[in-house]
Amino acid sequence: MKTKQQIPPIVRIGAVVLSLTTFAVGFWHSHLGLKEMRPFESDYGSIFIALIILMLLLICYFFAVSGKKIALVFYLACAGFFIVFNLNYFYPSYLGRQLVKEEAIALNDTLHTFTHRINMIDNSGTISNVSKLYTLKDQILDEVKGQAGFGPRAADYLNQFNAITGGQLKKNLVVGSTQEERDQIAKRYSDLLDAEIRNYVVQQVAAGNVSNADKLYTGIQELEVVNENYSLLLKEIIADDSRIPLEAVKTHPQINTMQNLVTSLDDATIKINEASGKEIYPRLKEAKTRNLGRIAHTLSSIWERIGHIDTWAMILLCLFIDLIVPLAVYILIRRKDDDEGEKITLWEQLFGKNRNFNK
Repeated sequence: MKTKQQIPPIVRIGAVVLSLTTFAVGFWHSHLGLKEMRPFESDYGSIFIALIILMLLLICYFFAVSGKKIALVFYLACAGFFIVFNLNYFYPSYLGRQLVKEEAIALNDTLHTFTHRINMIDNSGTISNVSKLYTLKDQILDEVKGQAGFGPRAADYLNQFNAITGGQLKKNLVVGSTQEERDQIAKRYSDLLDAEIRNYVVQQVAAGNVSNADKLYTGIQELEVVNENYSLLLKEIIADDSRIPLEAVKTHPQINTMQNLVTSLDDATIKINEASGKEIYPRLKEAKTRNLGRIAHTLSSIWERIGHIDTWAMILLCLFIDLIVPLAVYILIRRKDDDEGEKITLWEQLFGKNRNFNK
């Protein structure tokens, strides 16, 4: 035996209020997700765009609840916009620090890979010898600046240096009795050693028929400086756990540091690529997190991190707010097909006719 039971008005009203609440949440966070775009070149343009979507969504939703099935299609389209724009706020806001940390790790790996890949330029060992020459240079200068001055150990390092370059640099006749004298000697030899290294690279590369040896030398030197200057900074970024507010992305010192690193790497590797005549290094162009909070970055990052639990947490959160809750309410209180033709009140047109269900 079938009996009919009406949904209590308070339940229906509560369901509608729940939908309206999720629409309000979706509207506000869509505004926040659109702020970076600055529609109409105004700080309030994002509110206007989000409001247009909200108004169309409300109209379509309540027409769908009242029995107009075609309105459900337009409602789902509006909900899709809300999901994307909400993701553009929730995803970078919650995962901003993690994304910066992951990029810092990737750049640190890239920095070491680029430094080691330099050996691909030639097979004669010129580049590895350059690394040895810089090491010997540092050892010579450390000795000269120390208490021993330009003593036997510094002279031994200089002989090793000459053996690689084929140069004829002589030991300084004055050891250096004061710190000022030793610093002056170190400064003079620093310039001499740099000139010998440069001449060595130019001669070796020219012998291998590689064009623009001077550009290659400059690129190698810049790459060494980048590695030295940024390795520690990247480790500090990786170790940091402080939150990164979306409004601070453009001026955040850590993101700016990574962008400066990328620019410096590209400047150095472009010279090396051009001098060697082959694409040894790819161009990095810009730090990805520099675009944190922009829709293109959000969607591409979600695609790249689709296997991560925290990515799915943000996707499911937006789906729940913007789609699952309103759709569940729609299914529960929508006007039934067998109610077509019945007279309904204005209240029922707005909020749906009381639904009967079988018990």
